[in-house]
Amino acid sequence: MSRVCALCLALGLVIVAGFGCMKCGENVSKRIAERAVEGAVDKATGGKAKIDIGGNVDLSGLPAFLHYPGATARNRWSMTGEQGTGTVYSFETKDPAASVTDFYKKALAGWKNSSIMENEEATILTYGGENEKEFVTLTVSRDKDSNLTSLTILYTKKD
Repeated sequence: MSRVCALCLALGLVIVAGFGCMKCGENVSKRIAERAVEGAVDKATGGKAKIDIGGNVDLSGLPAFLHYPGATARNRWSMTGEQGTGTVYSFETKDPAASVTDFYKKALAGWKNSSIMENEEATILTYGGENEKEFVTLTVSRDKDSNLTSLTILYTKKD
């Protein structure tokens, strides 16, 4: 139970830092929030967390063929444990959601499709690599207010 509380507290810090800071202190607040969440996740799980929020998101762990052309990286959360690494990347693009979904269906053509879930709001695609050591879950949705497509990629790699 204390692990859950620590994680909730850390996530709360991210929200407060994201919405409650002035422009001049924004980067400092983001880094403090990132480190606080990383520490809480490390302590709660025994793994190693790495979090990037905002500009300069590290995409080095994402295979090149999973980079959607022209998309802007917004966030990255990574967790490394005994069995491997799982990383969530979030992006935005002006392209229609259908175009983003089609791109990934083609990009992952050699991978085994585990599931596709679609409704009016989002499409979720799950794929496993041939070696069964890599997995990708993509969530594609269109924000009606901003007219942007959000893309979330969960990329996991077993050791």
